[in-house]
Amino acid sequence: MKKLALLVSASLTLVISNPSFAGNPEAGKSLHDEANCLRCHTAQPYNPAKTNTYEKLVAAVSFCNNNLNAGWFDDEVADVAAYLNQKYYKLPN
Repeated sequence: MKKLALLVSASLTLVISNPSFAGNPEAGKSLHDEANCLRCHTAQPYNPAKTNTYEKLVAAVSFCNNNLNAGWFDDEVADVAAYLNQKYYKLPN
């Protein structure tokens, strides 16, 4: 469990601190649709009040990626976060 937390933390630090990982919303939409994310996020698709920073958004996408075995790389997590931010959250990043 500690190794997973360390891995997630390191990945998030890389994604958040690296401008080249800003994410591509178009690629993120494709990944989001392919993974059928709305299968779990149906009743209330996404909650901007609960996820109120870009860092929390990236962490939430990373959490889903790891727990549902989507198999996304860090740049793909960034793409999905960029798509969700553009469509739902509108957070500064």
